[in-house]
Amino acid sequence: MSEPNNSILQSVQRGLQILKLFSQAKPVWGITDIATTLKLSKSTVSRITNDLVEEGYLEKTRNKYRLGFSLLALSGVITSHLEIHRESRDTLKSLVHILGETAHIAILEDLEITYLHKIECQNPVRLFTNIGKKNPPTCTGSGKILLAYQPEAALQKLIDRGLPLMGPKSITDPQKLIMELQNVRKSGYSICIDEMQEGIISIGAAIRDYTNEVVAAVSIVGPKQRGMGKDGLPYITEVIKAANEISEKLGYIKALDEKSGSAR
Repeated sequence: MSEPNNSILQSVQRGLQILKLFSQAKPVWGITDIATTLKLSKSTVSRITNDLVEEGYLEKTRNKYRLGFSLLALSGVITSHLEIHRESRDTLKSLVHILGETAHIAILEDLEITYLHKIECQNPVRLFTNIGKKNPPTCTGSGKILLAYQPEAALQKLIDRGLPLMGPKSITDPQKLIMELQNVRKSGYSICIDEMQEGIISIGAAIRDYTNEVVAAVSIVGPKQRGMGKDGLPYITEVIKAANEISEKLGYIKALDEKSGSAR
């Protein structure tokens, strides 16, 4: 790593250390207190706090500092993810019980799939879907359904990165991907066979919130030699049903969405 990058990394680390000092017990800090506690020079602390103020992560009042509203915006993202996790648990358990396959809740972050929740079936298959792990969205059921609702600019950005070959049937051709996503959006569900791993099937459906926006996906994953590889329709039906149920818990009202004529 080059020296400039080391310097940037050190500044980021120190900035985070400063933010971690603030608490309900001590919500306001001064330069001297911060410098003494973290064993940093006052000039270093002053430079970093000024940057944090400029970005909205700190507010300056009478030469003292408190947390800024930019952190509130970030906390809102976390709160939203926690709500999705909480409201999906019972539905996910029921889905696993009914279908006998592993179920996930996933979101799209920086055009990658991140798994928020996972419930294993009794006969799990080795899959690369640990909580917090990121996967390419083009090769998973949850990823495709979420990509189907992304704007054209986001899809172009994804294509520009290159479409990875993960399994023998991964889609690596941009035009094929665009056509696939159009079909996914029309049908209301996505299915991947041999795309993430050979012999593995995943089916996904979109979860909406009270704003009627797609915010997450529910999916099931299993081997072709079990039920999904023989008759997928019952699995598709249950996954869509689960997605609708979670959406309703998040405040989504289907009638209003249809009335608005939304094609999202």
